[in-house]
Amino acid sequence: MLKRLEQGLKVQPQEWRLVLALMGLLGLNTLVLELADVVAMAGFISSLGTEQLLWLWPVGMLLTIVAAGSYALIVDRTERVKLIQRLLAGFGACYLGLLALFWFKAPAWLLYPALSILNEQQYAIFPLAFWALANDIYATSEAKRLFPLLGAGATIGSLLGNGLAALIATWMVGNDHDNTNLVLGLCAGFCFLGIGFVWLIFHQSELRARQSKSERESIRATFNTGLDVIRHVPLFRLLALVLFTTGLALTVIEFHFLRSIDQIVAADPLRFQQLYGFYKLGFVLVLLLFQWLLAGRLLSKTSPKQAFIALPIVLLLCILGALAQPLIGGLIGRFGARLAQTGWDEPLRKSVQSIVPDERRGRVSVFLDSYCYSFATIVGCGVISLILLPSWLGGLAASLSTLLYLGFALLATAVGLWAAWRIRHVYDKSLLNWRLSRSRRRSVLDGIEF
Repeated sequence: MLKRLEQGLKVQPQEWRLVLALMGLLGLNTLVLELADVVAMAGFISSLGTEQLLWLWPVGMLLTIVAAGSYALIVDRTERVKLIQRLLAGFGACYLGLLALFWFKAPAWLLYPALSILNEQQYAIFPLAFWALANDIYATSEAKRLFPLLGAGATIGSLLGNGLAALIATWMVGNDHDNTNLVLGLCAGFCFLGIGFVWLIFHQSELRARQSKSERESIRATFNTGLDVIRHVPLFRLLALVLFTTGLALTVIEFHFLRSIDQIVAADPLRFQQLYGFYKLGFVLVLLLFQWLLAGRLLSKTSPKQAFIALPIVLLLCILGALAQPLIGGLIGRFGARLAQTGWDEPLRKSVQSIVPDERRGRVSVFLDSYCYSFATIVGCGVISLILLPSWLGGLAASLSTLLYLGFALLATAVGLWAAWRIRHVYDKSLLNWRLSRSRRRSVLDGIEF
């Protein structure tokens, strides 16, 4: 039975212990993310309205850019394990601070935006540190085989986080105060629990990874280091364009999805939390099956130069569905878009980043995984606001404005589809670029001793 499972998941017997431990770490962080996200989004939209997301998201992204820039200053100079422990400690302290604000009855316009922005920073920064650690541990061939399985840890954490949020909302019907109080306390507790879990995984292990030895850089110099690879390696230049354009489309899809839910629940925060939590719970179940049964096998048999085209194609179909039927299509479209992004594109992108030398990988990863998405969200919110402005002023029907911003997403996705297609022609040439040169990597089993 175990051998059949190992063959199906392509995991060697000696790899299970570390794989499960890393899955648990990623799952714990994702549990906190999902639990806080459901409560923050439900409270924010119910208190302030869906349209207010168009200023909240850009503010969150601007802070993410600053945080990612600060992270990039230290990522290639600090031991990955210590970095993850410090991040968990910082996020745990922030959740305790929000809990204190809640006890002092801070207004909803302050508490829920602050919780949402904190959640966004954790969503952007912690995965960067985690996948940098994973890339230090695993060689490129191992990454293609094991990263989809590691990603399933995030899916399990998402399953638990969304399920717990929905159950808490069901249990505390009519008591929004205690609901938020409990969630903030749980988030802080799980973060501090994660610090001890990281220590248990690595306190007897030695990670061998090169660290940058150059003098301390400014945020601008760090940005330029990542930009240098993006500009001069065709693979990463096109990949950045794919991430930016699909980020525009995902921003539109997410906004349209939340707007559709808000129409259904009619400004009831606990009902919103319940519906949103159960919706994401169903999504995670499907994502888990996809990652465990299909993603690893398909990625191991598919060349990366051909695989990046999948996300733009799925986004194109999802947007067309939303154009045909805005309400139902929006709910289903968000489902398909996030499935393709999380279950396929993210592990694919992480495995490709493993070809970047250790001493540069963290900064390149920040540029691709943080800056591209952040700038796409800011631009996307600006475009949606401009499209909705005539509708807010009463000069344009709301249904027509919806079709216009979905049309913008369709155009952005078409550009991303072109860039993903071009990757097929530059991939092999890009691997010969001197910026990707490095010494021979060792296997995980040579670098870690239990």
